[in-house]
Amino acid sequence: MATRIAVEDLLKATNFTRAELETVSKAFADLDPVNDKVDRAHFRDLLADTFNIDSSLIMDRIFRCFDLDADNYISHDEFVRGMAVFLKGTPEERQRFCFRVYDLNGDKYIVREEMYQMLKNCLVKGTDEDEDGVKELVDLVLKKLDEDKDGKVNETDWATAIAKENLLQEAFGPCLPSKKAALAYLANQPII
Repeated sequence: MATRIAVEDLLKATNFTRAELETVSKAFADLDPVNDKVDRAHFRDLLADTFNIDSSLIMDRIFRCFDLDADNYISHDEFVRGMAVFLKGTPEERQRFCFRVYDLNGDKYIVREEMYQMLKNCLVKGTDEDEDGVKELVDLVLKKLDEDKDGKVNETDWATAIAKENLLQEAFGPCLPSKKAALAYLANQPII
């Protein structure tokens, strides 16, 4: 079993209250961790059942953003730190989180192919006509996001574009919970 960071240190490292930290820790325990780690399947169930995130691609990317040591499991500390941003992060933290989710290959850029893959995953039913529509949408989104016009979106482009039009933050599918879902989760209440 991994050594956990002390509660006081987690409180300092996150923006959780003590009660919220206890709720998140209990939620982690409810995910049935083995050796104090949660696997991808249990985490995906949480995202789907609690936060209505239903894209397999997005769920996998969120998992990767939580799994800081890349061991294919989420430890208690990774879960708490990830949830701190996921549920209560500052606008800048949430913006960086979304960028990391959408940067499919982790190279610090979102390129046309990644946009296409995400939008196709969200929108396409399988016809060539649908794929042409996705390509057009990718062109529009790239034009909005690519501030320096180099054909790819870096974190600076992303931040600038999101500051102008916040709705672009989840242009490729929701990767953050709604405010209502986040509050209900932290209050340990069912989402109505």
